[in-house]
Amino acid sequence: MLRLLLNGSPRGNDGNSRKLLSWIAQGLEHAGATTPPIADLAPDPTRTAIVQAFLQADEVVIALPLYTDSMPGIVKAFFETVAAAAPARLRGKRVAFVVQSGFPEAIHTEVLAEYFARLSERLGFHHLGTIRKGNIESIRMLPAKAVEKVALQFRHAGKQLAEQGAFLPELQASMAGPRTFGWLGRLGLRILVATGLGNYYWNTQLKKHRAFGRRFDAPYAPAFRP
Repeated sequence: MLRLLLNGSPRGNDGNSRKLLSWIAQGLEHAGATTPPIADLAPDPTRTAIVQAFLQADEVVIALPLYTDSMPGIVKAFFETVAAAAPARLRGKRVAFVVQSGFPEAIHTEVLAEYFARLSERLGFHHLGTIRKGNIESIRMLPAKAVEKVALQFRHAGKQLAEQGAFLPELQASMAGPRTFGWLGRLGLRILVATGLGNYYWNTQLKKHRAFGRRFDAPYAPAFRP
């Protein structure tokens, strides 16, 4: 079987989606499958080589980050290009999806997972399931030991794909986690917001890009001040 792993992150090789795909590839290898290539949709998802690689593959896993409760534009452009291919080249193609998000709650990725199921039906894909995983944004900044639990989950997913031919519903549910926070989670979130710790990551990014002093700028409306 010719497999292909597609990275739908605009960050390309530096994104978390590629890291997740590398763990899935390790799981496939542990199950005895041939190591599949990982290709980046960025910067141009419509280039001939990437579209042809998809059309020639028997099985494809596409990983992407959640962007404004949907998919990145490069993923949308890729599927619009693929949809123009002859239906016979799409029908029966085995396709699985991985949607990762910085939000911990599974509710944020529900609609996109439903969209991919519908997309697969319309394009004639054999849908192998959609893994949804939250709280992923920080893994690129953490040491390997701190993300080993997540790595093990994705290696197991790759192994399951090789052995069972799909991401089974039980695995999808366990990796998605709770749909929303319980009362304890909401309490913890309030504490993070009240202490300012909830903004730590975003503040570091603003400072990194020399925009911290302009974080309350509002060029089209009166400036907001907390």
